[in-house]
Amino acid sequence: MQKAEFCLLFACWWASLGLGAQSYPAISPLRRMFDVPNVTEANVVLLVRTPQGTPVYELQCHSAGYTGDPDFDYSGDFECRLISVGRRGVYSTLLTEDANQSRDWESRGRFFAAQLRGACARVPEFGAARDFRLRGMNLTLRVTDPMFTKSGRLRSLRLTVIVRPDAAAQRPIAQIVALPTAGVPPGCRLQQDFVNFASEGGGAE
Repeated sequence: MQKAEFCLLFACWWASLGLGAQSYPAISPLRRMFDVPNVTEANVVLLVRTPQGTPVYELQCHSAGYTGDPDFDYSGDFECRLISVGRRGVYSTLLTEDANQSRDWESRGRFFAAQLRGACARVPEFGAARDFRLRGMNLTLRVTDPMFTKSGRLRSLRLTVIVRPDAAAQRPIAQIVALPTAGVPPGCRLQQDFVNFASEGGGAE
């Protein structure tokens, strides 16, 4: 094959990749704080908008058993779900890391009391603060001031949501974050409550 022919074929192949690439709307940075005095009645709703003010994504956070959203089965002590506004996608939450998602609960958007106490709360990305990189943005969920009942159940919390543009985050769902395998107290229950998509490959894109 001549060099010119090879270059032409390479250019066509490269262009075909570009045609399949996703393009996501620019988002406007935001920072909001929510007081949740009773997690059993949690009702956090936040819209992520473009710089022009058009809503693009909706974040909802509730507790297990919430019945106001028939399209999602909330579980854990407190769980956040991110969806596209006005468009039903293949994922029940964009916070999932599994490209072949089949269950609502498989995301780091689900919080348990055990992960919000003591050393467990300080575990990066699986404790009280979690970052989700996707669709041209970095979305942070940060739980502070959690309060617990005498039996250890989560009673109340404060949630800070931070959204920042991130041009390098181009996955349609959350970037895979590896589950820590060392240095985590067993009481954090990470192995029981999370799926390690880094070891499973996260499925095909």
